[in-house]
Amino acid sequence: RGGALPPDASAPPRGQDPLRLASVARMTSKDLERGSGGDRSPGIAAAERARVVANGVTTFEARARTGRTTPTEREALLGSPEHRSRSQGYGLARKIVGTVVLGTCVGVAALSSQTRGYFMRRMGYTDPRPYIVDFGDSVSPSFKHQAFVYRCQDDYDLHTKLTEMNHHGMFDYYRETQVTAGEPAFGACYQKHFSSSFGPKPVYNSEMAAHKGKMIGMFRMPAQKIAAGFVNAFESCPTMQHEHGPSCNPAHQSYAIGSCAPAMNPTPETVEKYFNCVKGCQVSMLNGKFCGGASPRCVAAALADMDDLNGACESPHVANEAEIQNAISKVNDGHFAVVGLAERYADSVQKLRAYLTGQGATAMMGKNRKVARMGELKDLEPLVPYGDGPDVVKNAEARVAEIMKQKGLRDLADERLHAAAYEWFQSH
Repeated sequence: RGGALPPDASAPPRGQDPLRLASVARMTSKDLERGSGGDRSPGIAAAERARVVANGVTTFEARARTGRTTPTEREALLGSPEHRSRSQGYGLARKIVGTVVLGTCVGVAALSSQTRGYFMRRMGYTDPRPYIVDFGDSVSPSFKHQAFVYRCQDDYDLHTKLTEMNHHGMFDYYRETQVTAGEPAFGACYQKHFSSSFGPKPVYNSEMAAHKGKMIGMFRMPAQKIAAGFVNAFESCPTMQHEHGPSCNPAHQSYAIGSCAPAMNPTPETVEKYFNCVKGCQVSMLNGKFCGGASPRCVAAALADMDDLNGACESPHVANEAEIQNAISKVNDGHFAVVGLAERYADSVQKLRAYLTGQGATAMMGKNRKVARMGELKDLEPLVPYGDGPDVVKNAEARVAEIMKQKGLRDLADERLHAAAYEWFQSH
């Protein structure tokens, strides 16, 4: 291959990715204090300052639960319009805070979701709202957005906002979070109808127990998931993102779709390294483990551009047989109300629509009835944009899949989980 491919010129430049920034809000004081030789590096100090800012965020979850009129996320940090800066120094502070506000509110929501599930299980309560599993790839967010549109379109027009920023089925991370977690109207309706926090994270046992029969998930064939994650700037592998620099970290302002040259020009060495980083991702997340070692502490360290990540990042988790069986059992024993397959996206959306709205349910009745063959896509409207990205991304993804096949790289753990998901899909 003749050198690095140019980035997709039509792709909008990305700002600091709030989903990465959100990890700062999930860090504990001990995580922040813990460093090489007990010293605080400048990166960790910056991360701590961001965490302190996160403590001041009034989350959309609290507003939806109490119904009280409270400041918006921006007002909580920046002040209401009539009380804004009266000094020159405030303008600089506002710029600094503005880069983290959207991400930190996501992180705070994630913490509250985990805590809520724990106490529900301890007290014997269950949550009547569906819980959407987000495996952190390009498909799970689209499925989550689709669920929101089916329940909340009349309250907040997310469909139009996503359509306006659609780029070959892909979205700019920062702009996407601006119109989701950054909008109080979105948060109020999302928390009213769904229990899961917004953004990818592992599913803990407490959350499984509190939402049995109400889980929603989109599963993907492992080879496709790994190929897509590779070209998406080494998704869920912060150590490789850090290794290849800012142009391969979606949290950095210099990142744009197709700008990560190593991801657009895969080699056998980089493909195998990424494979070993993220294999078994879906199994791990259903066992409460982070995919690719992408713990909040590791992601925050990569975001802070620390010279050495060894003190912050652990080796990627490798699923054992018991964990594989546990993940499969969650699919087979009634935890999931909807199991989607990325390779059958339209059919999966039909199942989702039937569960959330009741529309089209008659086409899916019967113990072993397969989902009806799709008619026109208008049957699923309003349909959130979904696609494979621009040609530069699709070509690189095909090359990754080819290298994996040549080297015999197979994710056996996730293959077994996907087989269980396929059986569920065929029989419901």
